[in-house]
Amino acid sequence: MYRQFKQQQETMVKNDIEVGSRIVCDGFIATVRYMGTVPPTEGQWLGVEWDDSERGKHDGSKDGIVYFKTSSPTGGSFIRPKKAEVGMSCFAAVNERYGLIDETDANTDKLFINTGRNKTTTSVELVGFDKVNKKQSEFEKLEEVVLRNMKVFGAASYHLLSQNVANIIELDLSQNLIPSWEEVSKITNQLKLLKSLNISENRLTLPENPSKLKECFSSLQTLYMNRMKLQMSFSDILFCSEMWPNLENLHICFLELQTLTNPRNLLNRLKILNLESNPLDNWDEVMKLSSLKRLETLVLNGTGLDQISLPGNPTEKTTAFTNLLSLSLSRNKISEWSSINELNKLMKLEEIRFKKNPLCETVNVETLRQLLIAKLGNLKVCDRTEVTTAERKGSEIDYLKRFGPMWLEAGGNSDPILNKPSAEFILQHPRYQHIVEHYGAAEQSEMKQQSTTLKDNLISVSITCPQSPPKKTLTKKLPLTMTVQKVKTLVNRLLKADISTLKLSYISKDTTGPEIDLDNDLRQLSFYSVENGDTLIAKWCQQ
Repeated sequence: MYRQFKQQQETMVKNDIEVGSRIVCDGFIATVRYMGTVPPTEGQWLGVEWDDSERGKHDGSKDGIVYFKTSSPTGGSFIRPKKAEVGMSCFAAVNERYGLIDETDANTDKLFINTGRNKTTTSVELVGFDKVNKKQSEFEKLEEVVLRNMKVFGAASYHLLSQNVANIIELDLSQNLIPSWEEVSKITNQLKLLKSLNISENRLTLPENPSKLKECFSSLQTLYMNRMKLQMSFSDILFCSEMWPNLENLHICFLELQTLTNPRNLLNRLKILNLESNPLDNWDEVMKLSSLKRLETLVLNGTGLDQISLPGNPTEKTTAFTNLLSLSLSRNKISEWSSINELNKLMKLEEIRFKKNPLCETVNVETLRQLLIAKLGNLKVCDRTEVTTAERKGSEIDYLKRFGPMWLEAGGNSDPILNKPSAEFILQHPRYQHIVEHYGAAEQSEMKQQSTTLKDNLISVSITCPQSPPKKTLTKKLPLTMTVQKVKTLVNRLLKADISTLKLSYISKDTTGPEIDLDNDLRQLSFYSVENGDTLIAKWCQQ
């Protein structure tokens, strides 16, 4: 298949290998560290350091002579130059992936694919393929370009990108053969509208003078640098950040970062910082980022954090992370509620993601969510689900009841003059007094210690079906922790109802008010305050 600009293809392939070049040999990627002879053999050799250190045989030494050095004792090899594949320029890759197919091939509208080990082929008809190809090949309209794993080595010494694909806004150059940030800058300098760049899984040497490259990245707002193959420290990233004067979103995941550095006046436009799966197990390291005054989203999933501590009084807001709206803490080692209390000090925190922490195993999912909502006064989204006004009210009232006895024992009182809870209680429940002031203290009869035994959590309810009078009203003992979905399953088994259209509600034994809908299958009966002696009503759509 021949594509447009085919006559230029050969001139865009890098013919000159040099020390520092990234190459592919037998499907493995390496960096050229040496070029020359290796006596007693004849001819030229390339000394390479493999990205996969187990691929090599030595550290760059042979017969007592050091030709080059590797970071691993088994990271080096010598290969013949003819075995080295050096890839293609960025524009050649764009042309390869998005270029117009030669009409002699496009007219067939067929693609030939390998069907087995014997390398037999079969044709697949591509309906409308020519139309799709023609649309993609309108280079001046390309805005999102993905060149992942296309063996791109750099820009080459041409202006083909600026002349043909100048409107690219998002560019994915992940997992390629680009050797340095200077080479990246030669690409981005031709793309003046570029806002998002993915350079993940490359091995880029640091720039000598990043400030000189500012103009090449002047429009860049989002940068992905995940799983970089060259070991980098956070200080290295800050050093490079002088190239990105307008960067707002930075993703640096899986970089083995163990420590951080105060950015001070760098990255001062940053709004989103993703540090997922870096071993930052000490919250003191995270605090070094508090100088990022515009930071709104911080992702710390899978970092090994076991506790959180913010400066300031337990009941007051902190001056750290003053604009932080969203915090992701899933897959960590947080096991104490004190860390959640600390998060309430954050002035604007509205969203939290907290799945798969040890603390999640101490209570059921429903109770965990209720406690997170009650303890974090500004929370609007919890684990990707919106917190409604009704849910906040229910969670905070339940919180009053749950810890009411402890509050009274610690010196709490519904009389404001006598209300003097201990410092220890305030430390454990810094929002409790605020909730009391908002709703009033719970009644003594409501302040019941929740039993952990199944027997004490069982309630007796009646189950009735108005749509089918012949069916008798049933009486069942159900656990308060039973979800609405499981109750529906029970009703389906008892009354042979169509579970897909089944709706449940209940009437309290103590009131003559309207039915209360059990409208969330994931909620427990306790959430709706279903009590002993209440009546569950089952309804479903009839065909």
